[in-house]
Amino acid sequence: MVKSSSREQILTATSLTKFLKTVSEIRKNWNFSRDDVGGPWFRGQQRKHWPLVPNIVRIGCGDRETEDEIREEFAVRAPALSRFETLPTSDWDLYFLMQHYGAPTRLLDWTDSPAIALYFAVRDNPGYYDSAVWMLDPYVLNKRVTGKREIVAPSAPGANPKDVERVNPWLPPRWTKRKPPEEPIAIFPTHIARRISSQKSSFTVHGSDESGFLRFQKGKGACLTRIVVPGHAVRDIRLDLQNYGIDETLIFPDLEGLGRALVTSYRDVKIDRPHNGVYVRLKPSKLDKKGVGVFAIRTIPKGTRIFADENEELCWIPKSSLPKRKAVRELYDAFAVIEKDRYGCPTSFNRLTPAWFLNESKKPNTRSDENYDFFALREIAAGEELTVDYSTFSRYPGKPSEH
Repeated sequence: MVKSSSREQILTATSLTKFLKTVSEIRKNWNFSRDDVGGPWFRGQQRKHWPLVPNIVRIGCGDRETEDEIREEFAVRAPALSRFETLPTSDWDLYFLMQHYGAPTRLLDWTDSPAIALYFAVRDNPGYYDSAVWMLDPYVLNKRVTGKREIVAPSAPGANPKDVERVNPWLPPRWTKRKPPEEPIAIFPTHIARRISSQKSSFTVHGSDESGFLRFQKGKGACLTRIVVPGHAVRDIRLDLQNYGIDETLIFPDLEGLGRALVTSYRDVKIDRPHNGVYVRLKPSKLDKKGVGVFAIRTIPKGTRIFADENEELCWIPKSSLPKRKAVRELYDAFAVIEKDRYGCPTSFNRLTPAWFLNESKKPNTRSDENYDFFALREIAAGEELTVDYSTFSRYPGKPSEH
């Protein structure tokens, strides 16, 4: 049984069944009133440690002036691009439309369907990290923030003007320099787009405090909790959701959704093991007595692409911007691919893969092509160190540029 606590509980769901059971227990503990229009809201996030902040904050544009500029540019440019929709005229509906199409806003998407939120949590997670579903009692949130246990639909036809007036401070008119209140509130959107209906969407509107949700997660009257989905359970949960009809076509009811649903369905049928396609490991080098080398763990046939599925990201750093500190500069000289006055490096030296540790030989057993993929020049026996001729794809540090 889920009990209230002054500290955040670590709630974990390793299956769809356990997730729904946990949701049910939390819902009972929260004691929803018969007068409440709905129940708890849910938000799925791909990584469990991501905070509850809207996209305008994540991109660093949460100040009032920048937000007003974004809202104005959307309002000015949208009519020419909105060929099949009648653009809304109210500030709230236009703000909902901005969120729907991915423009930066202070809105956070929620759904009253726990299964849909769970799907959003696991849909793009390969299983490499833990995901999470947040669960919110929007009525308690609004009671604590506005003093009234109700949720307003500020742009709905016939909405009570007093109710609308109470939530309007969270969306100040452009260029008024008014700051929204600190804390977030929950609101109902008008269903101006089909996906809002299919995803059973609701919104919270962030206030001026970027970490405004933290105070509602702990202590007396907590109305926010998190259910963690371990990475090892992600794939099975995604398959269970598909078996119950929760897939891209439900979330995105169009041809694009159908295409993505087919990709997801057939991708999850295949299970790759981490050792598939792996031919090498790192060990103390026989050529570089103070360093490491790359050694075959099984016979590598001639012509084999040795580092298949390796991270192929490469960023190019101008020589003029290399660091001056010797110990750091040596990373570039030791590992980078050097072309003219550019150094090709991994996006972070913390992400060095075995290919970056190949040692040099003038009688190499591998070669590099123009894409910096490495191939066996001959059959390489298990236990043999792999080598390459650096000069075939990179020049040496300090050598003059060749233009």
